[in-house]
Amino acid sequence: MLGSRNIKFSVQIFKKRRSNCNVRCVVCGREIETGSLCGKCMVEKEEVAKIDEFEITVCSRCNLIRLGNRWVERSVEEVIEEMVLRNARVVEEFNVTEVAISQEHCVFRGEISGDEVKILVPLKYRINKVLCEKCSREAGGYYESIVQLRAAGRELSDEEIEKALEIVDEVISSAPEDQKAFISKLERKREGVNIFFGSRNIGKKVSRMIMKKLGGSITESKKLHTRIDGRDVYRFTYSVKLPEYREGDIVEKEGRFAVVRNSVAGKGLDILTGKTVNLGNERVAVRREDLKSGVVVNADPNAVEVVCEDGRLVTTPKPSGAEIGAEVKVFEINGKFFSVYEGGQSSEE
Repeated sequence: MLGSRNIKFSVQIFKKRRSNCNVRCVVCGREIETGSLCGKCMVEKEEVAKIDEFEITVCSRCNLIRLGNRWVERSVEEVIEEMVLRNARVVEEFNVTEVAISQEHCVFRGEISGDEVKILVPLKYRINKVLCEKCSREAGGYYESIVQLRAAGRELSDEEIEKALEIVDEVISSAPEDQKAFISKLERKREGVNIFFGSRNIGKKVSRMIMKKLGGSITESKKLHTRIDGRDVYRFTYSVKLPEYREGDIVEKEGRFAVVRNSVAGKGLDILTGKTVNLGNERVAVRREDLKSGVVVNADPNAVEVVCEDGRLVTTPKPSGAEIGAEVKVFEINGKFFSVYEGGQSSEE
């Protein structure tokens, strides 16, 4: 049963009946207040309620239902109930007080000429399966924009790809009314990821959100796709290039080394002074995964001795904040060793 409720039923009256002076039912002889039939006899002899046949259009792919010119997320049961109430008609003598609707029939309860009556009306409808506009475009590979995600001088990490796809889901989920908010195709290539979107606007939002959360830069371009009614129609490409460096990488800036602390904002720390360094397109000197662990065993104002994880004892310039017992990361450049103290505090220049 879809629904059962007490209502002030407002439906069309499909048969106007004249009142007369009869005070008895012409069929059974019972006394009645108005009309010529008592409620029970009217139910047996006449059609007192009916429901016009109707159609429900459902997308065969996403199960959205078309109501008017809109595709909405509703259940078939809800729409059946709505269509029944919209298409039901009763005679004016029928005072409907309750309606119970199932997928097969509708039960009206109420009074006719003082008699409590129950009318069961079979439902006649059909479910029309089609593709909604969004699914039709999606199935046909329609797209208006491409987001190309790359990283400068390196491959994308699995973590970066995962974050980018989370951003895609977030942007698409925030636009439920946009019939073009979908992914047409996803290409994973060695150099990066290409994501095709049904909407130019979605592609633009995704690219800017990726840059905001992962850093980098965006280059926008367009290519003429076709002409419709004399109007040029373009496809847009948003190339997002993430920085070469990631958090924890060592970069070289003006002959000095800094550890990247915020790749999105382009911030690092000078490993010797601890001062904040603004990063641009600096070269990565050492990847974070190539740094070796070590412990400071001796220190003076200018240098420290570090026992590395492989047992070697090396001497490096003293990193900012490091004292005896500090855990550091060690790297070698051109035969010279350097160390980074990860517990160091930043200081502004």
